[in-house]
Amino acid sequence: MTGRALRGRSPRFLLGALAGVALFLVLWEWAARGQSPAVMPSPARTFEALGGLITDGTLLPELGLTVGRAFVATLCAAVVGVLFGWAAARFDFADGLLAPLRAVLQGLPPIVLIVCLVLWMGSDPAITVIVCTTVMVPLVAAATTSALRGVDPHLLELAAGLHLSRTRRTVFVVVPAVLPAILAATGAVASASLRVVVMAELLSAPDGIGAAIAQNRTLLQTPELYAWTLVLVGCALAVDVLVRAVVSRWSAVFTPSRRAPGGRPARVAGGRPARVAGGRPARAVSSRSRAGTRSR
Repeated sequence: MTGRALRGRSPRFLLGALAGVALFLVLWEWAARGQSPAVMPSPARTFEALGGLITDGTLLPELGLTVGRAFVATLCAAVVGVLFGWAAARFDFADGLLAPLRAVLQGLPPIVLIVCLVLWMGSDPAITVIVCTTVMVPLVAAATTSALRGVDPHLLELAAGLHLSRTRRTVFVVVPAVLPAILAATGAVASASLRVVVMAELLSAPDGIGAAIAQNRTLLQTPELYAWTLVLVGCALAVDVLVRAVVSRWSAVFTPSRRAPGGRPARVAGGRPARVAGGRPARAVSSRSRAGTRSR
């Protein structure tokens, strides 16, 4: 997926990205010079701590727990958000009924919800999934409602004129129109859910990357804390690249302009222009027909 995401980038972009990473490492090394590792570890100490997390078998189990919780929360938020968005777009009563709930969820800080759930449920790992799902549902619901209301009514009229059933209209008209927007919203939720899950683990869960960060903070193990931060940044970048690739693929499937660019002659194998009857290239025929039209 990473290769596909970088395929359209120019060499200057890649060179600038490498220069940016190098500059960040240089500034980090300069800031850590003369500082205690408990305050500001150097890049070398951080990567050494990262290697220690890999060799002692701590990295993969904690990473698997956090990523698994983020995945479950993203899936729940997508399902509930699509249902809420469909109900709001389909029924005015449901839209009005869900409006106060959307306002509360959009304005509710996740930290407040975490504190309340800890008071009610104690130190339960399920809090991370509940918090992330609750925070992310309004994003998917709003995208679903907007996409459903933006479906071209002319296409629906055409489908009704062709006597398509409701199921066929949904599958062949509504779904291709709304799916790219829902996928994009779900991708944004997937990128943000990892950060919300780590924050919830930091305050409520006994395991996961958030719990490991809390333990490192208590023991002043700053190199390990920075190493977990690098792991989280790498996971967030990987999720972002994966989501972009999936959204781009599905958008290309359901967008005719991307499947068949206009204004270009049809080509066959070998890259030669397609030919019409008589063996002449299509472009030459069109130019001669234009010349004959002008002379007339």
